[in-house]
Amino acid sequence: MDNNTKKKRAEKARAEEAALNRILCWVAGGSVLEFLLLLLNRYWSHYTAGQIDFRVALGTAVKILAVAALFCAAGAAYWWNNARRNGRGSNLPGTLCLFMAGVSASCFAAWFVSGTGLLLMSYAVPAVVVLALIYYLYQHEFFLLACQSVLALLGIWICDKGQGGSYQMLGYAYVVIAAALVLISAWLCRKAQGDQGRVELGGKGWSLFSKDANYALLYAGAVVALVTLILAAIGISQMILYGAAVAWLLIMAVYYTVKLM
Repeated sequence: MDNNTKKKRAEKARAEEAALNRILCWVAGGSVLEFLLLLLNRYWSHYTAGQIDFRVALGTAVKILAVAALFCAAGAAYWWNNARRNGRGSNLPGTLCLFMAGVSASCFAAWFVSGTGLLLMSYAVPAVVVLALIYYLYQHEFFLLACQSVLALLGIWICDKGQGGSYQMLGYAYVVIAAALVLISAWLCRKAQGDQGRVELGGKGWSLFSKDANYALLYAGAVVALVTLILAAIGISQMILYGAAVAWLLIMAVYYTVKLM
């Protein structure tokens, strides 16, 4: 075995170890945050008459923690940026930044949307962790399709919760923002298709997809997400929409898993 082959294998082993460490950080951070969310929800929405004083104190603590965690996330982001520039390990500051951002988002959700916000965050945290696993383990094409599907599924849930209620306008606003994100992703796919998976943004080249990416599936995923969001906004049965969105995601998971073999 020549030196070049040994060097390539060593670099590949280091890259795989780094990816594994990142995956472990995502799983560990997500598990702790999900536990804290479930614990908070227990005393936020399901308290007894004798726990009213504790509930009031908890509400005040959540407001303070929402702001404090946001500042901690900003500090960790600064630490992470310096570590990357200096070539030092960035897993710890990166994990801390994302974890504190998650804590802040959860507290703000409880503060402004109460129990519904906490329920939403309890779904969002495992979804984000799964998306991170897909990003590190699968092709970037499947990661984009998974993100589109998550946007669609979240849109179904939000529109269902807000149907005919005080959160209806929030559902419409979410559909508009999610649809804009899906359209932007389709535009990036179009640019990448013309340059073998690369996109020029801000004077820099970014390799988004592999050279043999199936762009027809990427465009189909955008259409599925857009149609699902529109149908959710006009009140089509959420069970049908959930089934269609999940079925599409599972089909894509099987397809890209086979491609890895």
